[in-house]
Order: sequence, then C-alpha cells, then structure tokens
Amino acid sequence: MPSLSELLAADPGAWLRRAGAWDALSRDLAARADDLDRTGHAALPGRWTGADADRAREQQDALRARLTTDGAVATRAGEVLGRHAGEVLAAQRRIVQAALAVHPLLDVDLASGTVSVPAVTRGIATVFAVGGPAVVRLLAVENLRFGNAVRSALAEAARSDAATTAALHALRPAAPGGVPAVAPAGAAAARTWWAGLPEGERDRLTRTRPDLVGGTDGIPAAARDRANRIRLDAERSRLRAHADRLRMAGDDDGAERAEAGLAGLDAVSRRLDAGDATLMGLDRGSGNGRVALAVGDPERAAHVVTHVPGTGTGWTSAKEDLRRVDATRDAARDAAGDGEVAAVLWTGYDAPADLAGATDGREADRAAADLRRFQDGLRTGHDGPVHLTAVGHSYGSLVLGRAAGPGIAADDVVFVGSPGVGVPHASELGVPTDRVWATTARNDPIQHAPGTEVFSTSRGQAPTGLVHGANPAGAGFGGTVFDSAPGPLGRDRFDDPATPTDESEWMSAHSAYWDPGTPGLHTIGRIVAGTATR
Repeated sequence: MPSLSELLAADPGAWLRRAGAWDALSRDLAARADDLDRTGHAALPGRWTGADADRAREQQDALRARLTTDGAVATRAGEVLGRHAGEVLAAQRRIVQAALAVHPLLDVDLASGTVSVPAVTRGIATVFAVGGPAVVRLLAVENLRFGNAVRSALAEAARSDAATTAALHALRPAAPGGVPAVAPAGAAAARTWWAGLPEGERDRLTRTRPDLVGGTDGIPAAARDRANRIRLDAERSRLRAHADRLRMAGDDDGAERAEAGLAGLDAVSRRLDAGDATLMGLDRGSGNGRVALAVGDPERAAHVVTHVPGTGTGWTSAKEDLRRVDATRDAARDAAGDGEVAAVLWTGYDAPADLAGATDGREADRAAADLRRFQDGLRTGHDGPVHLTAVGHSYGSLVLGRAAGPGIAADDVVFVGSPGVGVPHASELGVPTDRVWATTARNDPIQHAPGTEVFSTSRGQAPTGLVHGANPAGAGFGGTVFDSAPGPLGRDRFDDPATPTDESEWMSAHSAYWDPGTPGLHTIGRIVAGTATR
C-alpha cells in the first residue's frame, strides 16, 4: 500500500499523457489498417484472381488482423492508464476534501495523516483553558474522521495500483518459448487446446490476441465473448476516429459510411448490454464487416438456430438483422414450450454490397467453409444433445446451400426468399430431404430473377430458372415448401408504420418474412423448435 506522502506526490497527469500516447498509437495502427482497404494505396486489385491472389489476400488479411489486434491492445493500455489516473486523482481529492472539512480550530498534518491543536497564536494550555474538554472531544472526532478518509483513499489507490499492474501485465506478449498463439484446426481440437491452457495464459491470449480467441470456432462462447468485446470496443473507437478524419478531409460520403458502420456496432453493443447475449465473432473482413452474436445460451439451449442474412448485410445492417434474430427466437420459444432456444446472427462472411454483386456466387463459395466450421463449433461446444437449425435468407440461402452440400452440422436447413442454393435438388444438400424447408412470398421479386446456369436433368441440360440454381421453394426441388404472407407489392403504396418493413420499397416483400404474426415466421419458429411437420 502506498504511503500518504507517496499518494499525494503522485502525478496523475503523467499517466494521462501515457494514456494519450497509447491512444495515438491505436489511431495510427487503425489508419494503417484502413490503408490496406483504400483504393490506390495498399489494397489489392479487386479483379486479381488465382492462387497468388489468394495467398496475397490471406497475407493482407493476416496483416490487417494483426494491426487491428495491436490497435486493440494499445486502446486497452490507454484505457487502463487513463482509468488509473482518474482513480488516483479521486483518492487525492478525497484526502484534500477531508482535510478541508477539518474544524478550523485544528491543524492537519498531511505528512503523518493526523489532526492536532495549533500553537500559532497561543500556547496549547491557553487553547485548552478556553475550550476545555470540548476541544479534546473535537480533536478525537476529527482525528477519527480524517484518519478513516486517509485509510480509505490509500486502500483505493492500492487497489487501483494492483488492478492496473495486472491489466498491463496481461497485455504483454508471451515470452519466447511460451505457449504458441495458434489454435489447432477443427472445433474439437481447438476446444481441447483451450481447456489445456493455464488460466493465466488464457487470460493473456484473450487480451493480447482477441482476434485468435474471438475468432476460433470451438473455444467456449464465454471466452470468445470476452475477446470479441475487446475487439468491439477497439472497432468502435477506430470508426469514430476514422469518421472524424474523413470529415476533416472533406470526404462526407466516406464519413457517412464509417458512421453507418459505427451505428451498427453501437446496436450490437446495446444488445450485449441488454443481457442474455454472447458476441461470438467480430471482424472487419474485406466488405461490410462481420459479426456473430448469440441471443440466449448457445451452449446449453435445447434448440439453437443460426440466421444467415444476405445481400447488403454487415455491421451497417446489424440492428435490423438482430431484430429478425429476436423475432425468430420468440417464435421458436412459443413453439418449444419448456425448451430453451438460442438464436445466432451469423454474418461471418463478406456479403455482396448490392444486387449486381449478388449475381456472383464466389462470396458464397468462400463463406461456405466458414459457416461449416461455425456450425461444427456449435455442435462441439454444446453441453449435451442439441437440435441445430440453419436459416438462410436471400443470398444467405446460397451461402447455406454451398455449406450444406458436403454436409453441415444442422438438423434442419431453411431457405427463405432464395435466389437458388447452388444445387438442383434437395438430395444434394447433405441433410435428409425431409429436413429441408423453403418459402418464398408470392410478391417477392427474387423469384423472377432469371438464371443463366444449367444443371443436368433426366432430359438433358436445363436452365435453373433462378440466378443461383433451382428454386428451393419450387415444385420438384424435393424439400418441404411452407407458406408465407404474400408480402406488400412495394409500389404505389405508403409505408405502414405498424410494421418493421418499409412497404413503400419495391422489394419490401423480400424483407417482410419476419414481420410479427406472419405465417412464415410462425412456421420457422416451429422448425427451430422441432415441432414442424411436413
């Protein structure tokens, strides 16, 4: 514990200056990470393809991840030092306020932390003669009060010292020869590896490598949540600073894009603060940003559903995506009775930004393996048997179809408003055909988007009819088709403020599947709860 003189001599401003230096380093690292995505700087050509391009992008992603991770460490160091400075300053202020509150007849000795009777203008005997026993009682009371304030302030400063030392120690990189910060491949192997690490090493990795801990499928959800919250705080700080820089540079469009991403991450933060939510993934990726957030307990709930959204999704769409996840969970809980339900938003891929980009299936091809690993992690990490459902909407249904082809850890797969799932028949999805479900609203324009691919049929080559393959909600696909509300026509009408969907948008029927009380949402809930029948 520091002495009173040490506490009063401490300079919180020095710690604040160090905190500012760490914060400046964090901003610099964020700017360097931004340069990797900025056209004309370090960004790779968008049309460069092939093995060399894939390796270069892997290296670029690794460098971006390291810059983001180091930025998170710098941000955390600044936060720790800034908090310590504030706590020491508060302890100093407490002592000063306690000294000022001592009765003016008495003196305060800040060196010893005691109160005494002054001998400035008259001797002690004179003072006692005038005040008598009352002054003695006053002296005892003020010594007790001031002494308690000093002890409390010193204890608070000591606690802050210990917490700050531990937090900064946890941010230090591992010593050479320590535990390698590389998780083994596979969810089961990663979980075993994590369980075998000492608690101190797990804590260090969480703080210094939140990208590793937060992004490895198989590591327990609680550990991933702690790591990803560090990343969330770092990304929110980065986006605020990035938007400010763009505003100062006169790039209002760029600033608005950064602010839109920040608004989405703010929505994620609010959902976490509301409780009963776990942040299972957060990454900038190379598109609109990636996030995986579970509502409910994904490791203990009897039923767990993964929601895979489509075109235009990412950080900016998080608020609406989370609304749909909550709606799915509510519907499933109604159908499950006593069974617990967890619902996961999985935007763990770089979704196409617009409809033109959504005609290209390569992002779905790249996302498929990631979705399979995530589902494997849910199955491996669950405490006992679990019923897993995966729901793909729009382009997300193509991601799910590509992932399910070789086999996926899901008992049921559901395609909603699909442009095709990459296979001509449900039997090629790697799950039993009676566990394949699909729906497309009558007024959803997605079903009118013609495709150019062909698949082999019993009569030779035939067009798919949709952009990415056979319509899973069409006759002959082999799954179970269920009804949805027709959906708004999306033209010549006003928005209904009573629904979350904007009915004035021309593709509003494509977004209305999760409106409250709709038959499609009701059926999705029953599928998730395992109570739906064909």
